[in-house]
Amino acid sequence: MEFVIALGLLLIVISILALRRRLPKYIRLFTPALALLFGVYWLLHKWPSLYNNFTLLIIILLLALLLALAILWFSLNQRARSQLKVKIAKAFSLYKYDYRESWLGFNSALDYAHQEQNFYPKTIQALAEMVTSPGGKLWAKNAGRFGYVDHWNSPLTSEQNYRLPSELIEFVDRYNWVIDVTEYQKDPKIYNNLKLDLSQFDKSAIKIFVPLRRKKELVAIVGLKRLDDTPSLNWEDHDLLKAAGQQMASYLGLYEATSSLYEQREFAAFNKLSTFVVHDLKNVSAQLELITQNSHKFGSNPEFINDSFETVKSAHNRLGKMLKQLRRKESSQPGYSKTYLPDLVEEVIAKDIKVQFDKEIPMVFVAGAQEQLLNIILHLEENAQEAVKAKESIELAVASAKVKHKIKLQNDGLYWDIIDEGIGMSEEFMRESLFKPFETTKGNAGMGIGVYQCRYLLRSNDGDLIIRSRLGRGTHCTMIMSLAAQEE
Repeated sequence: MEFVIALGLLLIVISILALRRRLPKYIRLFTPALALLFGVYWLLHKWPSLYNNFTLLIIILLLALLLALAILWFSLNQRARSQLKVKIAKAFSLYKYDYRESWLGFNSALDYAHQEQNFYPKTIQALAEMVTSPGGKLWAKNAGRFGYVDHWNSPLTSEQNYRLPSELIEFVDRYNWVIDVTEYQKDPKIYNNLKLDLSQFDKSAIKIFVPLRRKKELVAIVGLKRLDDTPSLNWEDHDLLKAAGQQMASYLGLYEATSSLYEQREFAAFNKLSTFVVHDLKNVSAQLELITQNSHKFGSNPEFINDSFETVKSAHNRLGKMLKQLRRKESSQPGYSKTYLPDLVEEVIAKDIKVQFDKEIPMVFVAGAQEQLLNIILHLEENAQEAVKAKESIELAVASAKVKHKIKLQNDGLYWDIIDEGIGMSEEFMRESLFKPFETTKGNAGMGIGVYQCRYLLRSNDGDLIIRSRLGRGTHCTMIMSLAAQEE
């Protein structure tokens, strides 16, 4: 019998040590239960009459259970007691929130914020309204440090620090807890004796800090305001804010990724436009260079002087339009204008280019700015002339007879063919390099952007550029211009 008593006492000691030192869960549960059974066995062995007195036996068992619970309670530390209280409250209390309604409303607010402007304030508002907070701030991780991003009804004042205390960040990152400042000030032991100087938040009434974690990384922290008469957060508030913080972190990541893609697209569009502008500047420079090269020979010729002024005027107009495009990004707005085809043909013919068409010029409008379409035609004409000269090494006047322009109206658009009998291109070049920017057959004389730009501008107006060529035989370019709405 003494052995039983000694074993029971040993089990009680082991139970207390297991709870204090946080041994494995099965040891912490098994040893107290076994000690309780040994105690009951000892009582029944000491007083066999208890077998016949059922009421007294029940009372003794209840007292033994209460004693075991008391030993368990006083063996726990402060944090473990708080966790036990939460578990008991979860098991026996009614829920404070309608979680389905709260979650759906929160996600709806995040979706709305992602589609509208002021994303950060609206997401902070969505999180704050879940716990009836009147305002809040957002601190996000940037270059390894947490800095202030934005607020909702809680502007950053001059007395406040731009960054969060490092102790708070380290604690939240380690434990992923929602910090209730009111609860912390009452009993810091609940937060593992965390030491915080929160005086900087006194004027802003920031009393709750919610971690925003994506996977295992802490990406942001939201500080929420709370009124003085508001009670401390309970376990439901903590769980709801933690779950909402994870969802908000996902939306922050989505928003930042979308913003980054948008910025890259804007830079790409500007770079593309800049490349087009540089190409046009090269053409303007070539026009002005032609004037300077011939000025010493024809400077006294009135016709040359008039042509020079016309060239300078044309260059000035082109530069003005390029600056306008840079300011307004007109090239990124497809289909913003249309051109009357007879006017376009008239301008082309004025450049000493012969155009063939069936019977008469189609009286239709095509999509695109007239200046852009004219530049495309002139560029393809120039390429054709250079291809012919490269093949035959003859004068431009003779080469002109080797380039033909034909217009044909089809059901799906207007087809403008430019056909030359020049040097042509290989299949390999056409397949791998023709429509790629910065690929050229002209060596240092070209940028390799012209044909790419031509197709880009046509496609931006629902048209296209089709090129067929055979090395040594010539090239056939087909501009497809979509038909615009006809004016009555």
